[in-house]
Amino acid sequence: MADESKARRGLRWGIGLENLTPDLRDQLQAPHELHGAVIEQVQPGSPADNAGLQQGDIILEVNRHKVQNASDVQQALSNVEKGQDALLLVWSNGGNTFRVLHAPEGS
Repeated sequence: MADESKARRGLRWGIGLENLTPDLRDQLQAPHELHGAVIEQVQPGSPADNAGLQQGDIILEVNRHKVQNASDVQQALSNVEKGQDALLLVWSNGGNTFRVLHAPEGS
């Protein structure tokens, strides 16, 4: 039962995440000082898709709190109050940008 609710929380924002491994870091040509979670998938039409997030982007912060791995990002996003937006700092194509995940309808 707990796994189902955890999966649903991830679907709330529409992103699948994985840890930033040395191999992934090399593939993405990400600087070694970056820490965060790599976006593995983006659900079409989701808040993540609407914010312009893409596979291979690296989430560095959630609501101005640094994250170290996929678990940190999932925890931070699950703590966002229903109806509230989430502010992400994302590394993409060699630069950092802020993206806003707008709260999905009804959650």
